[in-house]
Amino acid sequence: MPEPLLTGPVGLRHPGRTGISELWRSGQALATANARLILLRTAYLTIASGEFELDDGPVHRWAIATNLGQGARVGTHLPPGGMPGESARLMAAVTRRRAAAVAALEDGETSVRTLGLAAESAVVTGTGAGGVRDVGIELHGTYGWPILPGSTLKGVTREWARQLGFPAARISEIFGSAPKADEQIPGGVAFFDALPWRYGVEVTSQVLTPHTRGYRSAAGDGPEPPGEHINPVPIPFLGVERGWFVTHLAGPRELVDEAADLLADAVGELGVGAKTASGYGYFTARPVNSEEEL
Repeated sequence: MPEPLLTGPVGLRHPGRTGISELWRSGQALATANARLILLRTAYLTIASGEFELDDGPVHRWAIATNLGQGARVGTHLPPGGMPGESARLMAAVTRRRAAAVAALEDGETSVRTLGLAAESAVVTGTGAGGVRDVGIELHGTYGWPILPGSTLKGVTREWARQLGFPAARISEIFGSAPKADEQIPGGVAFFDALPWRYGVEVTSQVLTPHTRGYRSAAGDGPEPPGEHINPVPIPFLGVERGWFVTHLAGPRELVDEAADLLADAVGELGVGAKTASGYGYFTARPVNSEEEL
């Protein structure tokens, strides 16, 4: 029987290997690999009935085992006597570098507010982002770690301000013009992507079990009436459930303070990402003044 085939950048880097699961077992070679390369640019193919089929199982298991390249450690503090691994040292270095970068923005005109966001439930962002599979989590372009895009946080906060009845002029002053407005005007506040804080966030397996697939995806003679006799097909996807994300807002102090307060409420009231109607994507937010606070 032909062996499975690993294609894409990872397959080129590790010729002769049969799959990502084997690489993980043989020395954790991909424990801190860039998840964007593995999830969006690599395919694990098996042969069935003489045809290649995409097998997401090995990639899905790798994502859970490595927390999408963050390493196995998740949490805000090391255990007593613990030593940070390679991934923890890298994440701590990125945290310090970013803190220094946003601190350099502060001057007499620009103020920066930092917020920590802790997931109250599983979080799903970036669905439909493309690639060989629908990941379910937005990934950082450089590090491959799960993130909450700044554009998503800005959109949720803008919608919360609208629902609270903020004047249109004030909304435009903070967030800029509406996405489909004829004239595009930048807002006064910049929303940064929210990155995992220090020791990362926990990536978990979620499952969707649609019972009306034939009804919603009609083909042939038309939709199949939904019924309890239809066998649901479980669809696994990835989510984030534990750990802290940290984001920054920059701009004039008055606008930044107002936007930060709105964001803190919005992530708890409206949620972030997909499936919020099912309880996904809700956060508790709190201000952060130093990397030791979380």
